Amino acid sequence: MEKYVIELREEFEKQFSDFGNMKTIFQLFVYPMAITIDDQGPKLQMELCELQSDILLSSKQNLTYGQLCNFAMPDKYPKLHNFDLKVTSMFGSTYICECAFSTMKMLKSKQRNRLSQEALKSNLHIVTTEMEADIVALINEHTAQCSH
Repeated sequence: MEKYVIELREEFEKQFSDFGNMKTIFQLFVYPMAITIDDQGPKLQMELCELQSDILLSSKQNLTYGQLCNFAMPDKYPKLHNFDLKVTSMFGSTYICECAFSTMKMLKSKQRNRLSQEALKSNLHIVTTEMEADIVALINEHTAQCSH
């Protein structure tokens, strides 16, 4: 049992090792008013300096990024706004990827292990698309073959 716990811990550390490297990014995302400007990249430092020295916002040290967006963020701080979009899109794309892998695992089970790569790709494409097929129109396009 202890062996499995050790393996599980090692797997978690491997899977989430990138989050340790991204600590300053997440700190900026969560509390931009309390972050040290020097710890951030040079592209964001000027806007962070302006943001933290803003008279209206200076009294609100614990203001989260979501609350900050209410203060015309895209117009006044475009680089910080782009940073926000990049960080938030990171989680959405991970969710979509995980859903696709779960669907693929369901498609290629022990009972359906003989699917070719092309068939698996086609099935995955059909399952993950949001388009709905117009069955009636597809049927009307084809003529029935009469028997001899």
